[in-house]
Amino acid sequence: MKKSITKALACALALTGLLSCNGRQSSNNSQIAGGNSSVTGDIAFVYIDSLVNGYDLYNDESTKFMAKQNQYEQELQSKGKSLERRAMELQSNYEKRLVTPTRAQEIQQQLAAEQQKLMELRDRQSMELADDQAQIMNRVGDSIKNYIKEFNQKKGYKMIISTQGSAPLLYADPSMDVTQEILKALNSRYNKKASEKESTQPSDTTAKK
Repeated sequence: MKKSITKALACALALTGLLSCNGRQSSNNSQIAGGNSSVTGDIAFVYIDSLVNGYDLYNDESTKFMAKQNQYEQELQSKGKSLERRAMELQSNYEKRLVTPTRAQEIQQQLAAEQQKLMELRDRQSMELADDQAQIMNRVGDSIKNYIKEFNQKKGYKMIISTQGSAPLLYADPSMDVTQEILKALNSRYNKKASEKESTQPSDTTAKK
């Protein structure tokens, strides 16, 4: 599931144009202070799948998503097994004539109604997970695209190309790869904000007071 989110997000970013063409029109680009990129041309590229997979924001959100998905799956399995067990018990009791045909029919109808509710629950959970997945894609995608613009205000590339794996980029000078530079900055900014948010939250003792 996590791999499918990564692919979907990479495709979404590529389709929405993870390109920056609004930088300074200069072929003599200065480096960001503290940066480690040696690119000096007008074009750079990013391995978007590596960028997404290495982004702490994406990994944190994916971990939460997987935990929620597993919880839902366990809930459905537990309720499904319970219904199956009760259906088998009803069949056994009916064959042993421990319940009347009328009562057996009533129980069977109850089980059918519960099964229908379980299917409806499965559909609701599926829709909720799909919505969560879309929100992750949007949040991570927006974060990356916004930083690309900020990054290029200082770098001034005429174009930053997004590629996944080796396609469609057949060949490029490795010095044009700014993936790690951008990834390092994204994680630094994300972890700094996460730390600041955590430090502003009241402690348990404060909350109790």
